[in-house]
Amino acid sequence: MSAFDPDIRAFAARAEAIAGVGQFPPPTLPGHIAAWIADRIQFGDFKPGEAIRELAIADHFDVSRGPVREALRLLDRDGLITLRGRKGAIVRELTLEETRCLFLIRAELFAAQAGLAASAPAPSPAALEAMTDGMDLLMKLANAPQETNVGEYIMVRRGIATLIVGISGAWYLAKFSRAFENEVAMLWASILRPERRRESASRWAGLCKAIANGRRGEAERLARDLVLESLAEMHRLTAEAEHAASAP
Repeated sequence: MSAFDPDIRAFAARAEAIAGVGQFPPPTLPGHIAAWIADRIQFGDFKPGEAIRELAIADHFDVSRGPVREALRLLDRDGLITLRGRKGAIVRELTLEETRCLFLIRAELFAAQAGLAASAPAPSPAALEAMTDGMDLLMKLANAPQETNVGEYIMVRRGIATLIVGISGAWYLAKFSRAFENEVAMLWASILRPERRRESASRWAGLCKAIANGRRGEAERLARDLVLESLAEMHRLTAEAEHAASAP
């Protein structure tokens, strides 16, 4: 836990309340467990190819294995993990082609959301103010002198994205966007290194400003670029790893 933790949790709750996340049904117990596992994957605690231990998760939530198994089935359905029968579950490992396609689709969905938010006829002043406050917090996290946890950065970014959805009013589109976001979740921790967070935060600041000022074309372009730049970073890291593996 860092010094930013209280502000991050307050912002996340505020974003959900303003955006009206009640548009999505409240999670069941398996859904709550699945969301917790998804966060651990997104924050880099569970890595691609790593086994998910049913008993450890059941102990963490003080429940039987039944809800945990149902949670794993939900995550398998969403493409976040792979169930292997008696061998248990592992965090899914994406192929390069799967990664590329997921990012390309995600880029267009996010661009559409940002464009609709920028062209909203009467955006909520509370949502716009919260988006600005969230952006300030994201910049502080990205530029903190001591390295902050990637999970904290992702939580604030997620809150800003939730506000953008709320401003756009495109909840049906958001369902598809969330599904694709879940599939690429295991990649964020590796992509969002400290130097990349600073670049990303600057892009998010430009996007929020474009939405607040009603510049639809610019918002669409910046939203699309945010996702495609992450894809480029993924390709760069993959090439680095391959080069290091082949070096004598």
